Amino acid sequence: MIGAICLTNFTAVVFFNPILGVFAPSLEAEFGWSRASIAAAIAIGSLAAATASPIAGWVVDRWGGRWVIAGSGLVMAASLFMLSGLNSLWQLYLFYAIGRGLSMATVSNVGFIVVSNWFIRRRAMVIAIVSVAQRFGMALLPVYAAFVISITGDWRNGWLALALVPLLFGVVAPAMFIRRRPEDIGLQPDGDPVPLSLDDLPLDVNEGDFTLPEAVHTRAYWLVGIAIGLLMFTGGSINFHQIPYLVDQGIGHTSAALVVTVFSVVGALGGLLGGYFAVHITTRHTMILSLVAMSLGPLLLWQTDNIAMAMLYAVGYGLFFGATVAMNQAIYADYFGRMSLGVIRGSFQPVQMVLNAAGPFLTGLWVDRSDSYTLPFFVFSGCLLLAATALLFAPVPKKPLAVATSPTDAAD
Repeated sequence: MIGAICLTNFTAVVFFNPILGVFAPSLEAEFGWSRASIAAAIAIGSLAAATASPIAGWVVDRWGGRWVIAGSGLVMAASLFMLSGLNSLWQLYLFYAIGRGLSMATVSNVGFIVVSNWFIRRRAMVIAIVSVAQRFGMALLPVYAAFVISITGDWRNGWLALALVPLLFGVVAPAMFIRRRPEDIGLQPDGDPVPLSLDDLPLDVNEGDFTLPEAVHTRAYWLVGIAIGLLMFTGGSINFHQIPYLVDQGIGHTSAALVVTVFSVVGALGGLLGGYFAVHITTRHTMILSLVAMSLGPLLLWQTDNIAMAMLYAVGYGLFFGATVAMNQAIYADYFGRMSLGVIRGSFQPVQMVLNAAGPFLTGLWVDRSDSYTLPFFVFSGCLLLAATALLFAPVPKKPLAVATSPTDAAD
């Protein structure tokens, strides 16, 4: 099951921001579209994900993510095929929105919910392992698309090449192996033995699960949601603009894609390190430290004007980005338990997705008018520090039932 989730998270990257960043220079050159108008496709796709996320969360809590993920893989492949024939801006908006909405709301998001349902004690580390698959997608797929475009001389072939990814990895594996929760097939979280009685349950299996109304009445629900929203605003903006920015700085297109590859590979290592530290100092504290360190990344990118500086940025920012993104996927389950995880996460995701949508578009609009990334990069750094501050004031809330606390709660 974890192997299937790894494959689907790899697949989800075909509609992540760096992919469109690969195509942006070609679309600008052929159609004369501005950077802001191309980035608007990300905004529309993120808004589509915002609409779908609460529904997807409710569905996965009730029936699981098996057919949701498999069906989304098919539609994503069809959307990529249609993008290979686009000739108008509305076509980019329509087909990219469909694919990105499904990628974020029903493939990546649902995959992490499934993992969170299957693990408790090992959750942070297993989510870190799954996030490695997504980092490898970020490392390989932009270079894959750029390579196909380079050798064929046609950006349309890049979309066709990407369409193979969900067909190969995003349909069959989830349909065969994904299940909602281990209890549905007679197993226990973390691979524990099936208990003979309630007294035999491990102390941390009953996490004191919150319902959505209970979660909404906690301070942590709002502060965690805001922190992740600020992370998505910043991360989405940088992920889209880093390749066009590096190209503007005189770094070649293929070299810029290679920088993203290094950034993503290092991010995979960061995800694993984040999982390791989360086991010892909690997910929340790992995220706080990573966000503070990550806030230096936009300023480092701002100073980048050669490949050596670009690689330094890729390693430094990528390490802490990987840790933060991995822990972002675990933190809701650590705070609010498993049983209503999908609907609790989904309830705040419209806000987070709107921020994710606004970031690349507003940045592109500013750059089109000012021809400068200086102000956006300083804003991004500030947003990451604000996110760390929000988590600092968001301790794990008291469980709605009087049950034994887990190591995570004790540490907080």
